[in-house]
Amino acid sequence: MSLMPADNRHDPLHDAATSPADDAAPTAPPAAERPREIEMTVRRRVNLRTFAILGVVVGALLAVILTYAFPEHPDFTRMQVLGFLLVFVTALTVVVFMIIALAINLVIGRERGRVTLTRVDDGE
Repeated sequence: MSLMPADNRHDPLHDAATSPADDAAPTAPPAAERPREIEMTVRRRVNLRTFAILGVVVGALLAVILTYAFPEHPDFTRMQVLGFLLVFVTALTVVVFMIIALAINLVIGRERGRVTLTRVDDGE
């Protein structure tokens, strides 16, 4: 099977892929030339997934409490009321918890620290 185009025209991409220039591809510098220590800036952040899960749990508990805290509605069963509340209350609590998480992120995200990363060779 040939890799050449069906109309037998010259294909520069094919030639470039098999050219001897691949043998001279850049390699990583030797370990002696790489920096031993690098200084970087780090910021703390809130895990938003945790706040979203917490919002779902709190919303579900709140929906169950609200369903059974009040007398049964004459037009809807308790399960229907629970379903409505699960949808709306859970969505609302997730939004509230995400807003809280973003506010915390604004406060603690301002604090930046400098750390020094040190490269350790395999032999050490």
